[in-house]
Amino acid sequence: MSVCGPVNPSRLGVTLADEFLVCDFSGADAPGAIRYDMEKAFEQILPELVSLKTAGCETLVESTPAYMGRNVKFLQRLSKASGLNILTNTGYSAQENGRYLPASVETEQAEDIAFGWIREAWYGIGESGIRPGVIRIGIDNGGLTATAGKLFQAACRAHLETGLPILVQSADGLGVAEALSLMRKEGLEAAALIWAGGSEADNRERLELARMGIRLSLGAITRECSKEYAQFLEQLKNEDLLDRALLGHGMSHYRVAESGAGELRRVGAKGEYLWILKEFLSQLSEAGFSRSEVSRITEKNPREAFEIGVRKAESRSRKKYLLF
Repeated sequence: MSVCGPVNPSRLGVTLADEFLVCDFSGADAPGAIRYDMEKAFEQILPELVSLKTAGCETLVESTPAYMGRNVKFLQRLSKASGLNILTNTGYSAQENGRYLPASVETEQAEDIAFGWIREAWYGIGESGIRPGVIRIGIDNGGLTATAGKLFQAACRAHLETGLPILVQSADGLGVAEALSLMRKEGLEAAALIWAGGSEADNRERLELARMGIRLSLGAITRECSKEYAQFLEQLKNEDLLDRALLGHGMSHYRVAESGAGELRRVGAKGEYLWILKEFLSQLSEAGFSRSEVSRITEKNPREAFEIGVRKAESRSRKKYLLF
């Protein structure tokens, strides 16, 4: 499900699985209005998305959550103007000790939280009519807190009703492993979970979770760490686990300036949207990855990961929905 409506999974094409176009880190207690000039932002961001489309990307999974700058109407406008499929999300981020969580999470039960996400999946986010393509949960390092555990329970129950895959953002793997245990108790198979981030994990930790069946969106791929990620993909290939791998930059490309003047500040160098497609994939080819293996990582794996369908642990068959 894209921000412009249903899209056949076969048309997702080359997909970046974890991107943040514009983030606002002021927290859930900040005023709810969008704090930047959307016309200026549109003029800043659109040329980069057009360049991304020209470079061969077809789909971008936009991971900015509620209370951290999610702006689905803006995403829809960018999608229509650039020609990119853009998927948005439902869910919450419990990162930075819950700074981006609404106060209601403290008293709500998992069922109550899940109901809100299910409603967004079925009827649209707010009054926009735009439906999410993924459930996104953000957690801090060091394992699941009670609140993060409640969010995962809610995500599991929302998945069982909607078939939306669950994407967890975490720098290390401890909380992800605990989330997998919780998911199994809720009756979900590991393939329902996509781990995005992992910047503070090592390849051994990533590999162990891949062996458990979790999908991995390798994020924050930079010139400095690209060799490490290429080596990890080689490990996956050697263990016949290449079907677990996805790629995404996993970083905020623009953030709302703290000055409150409505300006956006670029994070990183211009053109970083193109790093994976123009640089990293070439490195994989030079390392011996075949064209079909690269296509597996960039096209087939995302198509399978973001296909809408309930993934129950007791059966490999999946109930598919007509949300695409």
